Amino acid sequence: MTPTTLNRPAPAAPTDGSDLVHDIRLRTAAGNAKPTHDVPQLLAHIETLEQRLAAAEAVFPGITQLTAGEPVELTIYRAEYEEGQVPLGLYTNRDAARAHGEDLITREGLPADAVITWIPDFGDDEAIEELAVFGPGKDDENSSTGYLVTPLTLTCVYDPEAEEW
Repeated sequence: MTPTTLNRPAPAAPTDGSDLVHDIRLRTAAGNAKPTHDVPQLLAHIETLEQRLAAAEAVFPGITQLTAGEPVELTIYRAEYEEGQVPLGLYTNRDAARAHGEDLITREGLPADAVITWIPDFGDDEAIEELAVFGPGKDDENSSTGYLVTPLTLTCVYDPEAEEW
């Protein structure tokens, strides 16, 4: 009797790269590595990972610099009205939270020559900002709108020595 050999086509390369490195490690351990085939696949996978990291960094600055075993802190921004009385939304960046407040004040209606700007409570990068409207008028007075952007620091672990609200 002649032994039967099953001919199966090689599995297609994963499109998301999830098994690529694992498959190459297995082939290398078995002595079946194909460097001329594996290197281009690995380079394409590395490029995809770099793009994902760049996208993550754009959304959450510093996220790609996390260190194993270190506490994680992340700053998000809350758009709100009247100092937390009415939360409007949470955002990963200050510009998005500002855009929310600017859209709402614009919908309320502004004089044609009015200028809107964000004024920080103090000079720190993490200061609460309030949306103000200037002019038009005799004195170009600043009119507080009540719309705020408040930075909030999120942590992944409880720290009993951290400042409480």
